[in-house]
Amino acid sequence: MNSFQEYISELRKNIEKGDSTEHTHRTALEALLEACGKDIDATNEPRRIACGAPDFNITRKGVPIGHVETKDIGVNLDEMERGKGPNGEQFKRYSTLPN
Repeated sequence: MNSFQEYISELRKNIEKGDSTEHTHRTALEALLEACGKDIDATNEPRRIACGAPDFNITRKGVPIGHVETKDIGVNLDEMERGKGPNGEQFKRYSTLPN
């Protein structure tokens, strides 16, 4: 099974329990992100930065290469991308990040 299939399998297991949240799925996402390449580290809940606190900081050999903000399954990402809804303002702030 490849890393993506393992990630989907973990999501399904979490969802089947009936009490999962955005945070429940982060362990599986961290494993997927780190499987993307040699020397990739995904730090869950890194310290705050100027625009806020993205859920993951992604580094390669200690050099920042990106950030990831997670949302629970079912959240309307199209609305968020338009700057609307409960996560719209956060999306605007994080759009200044260099990834």
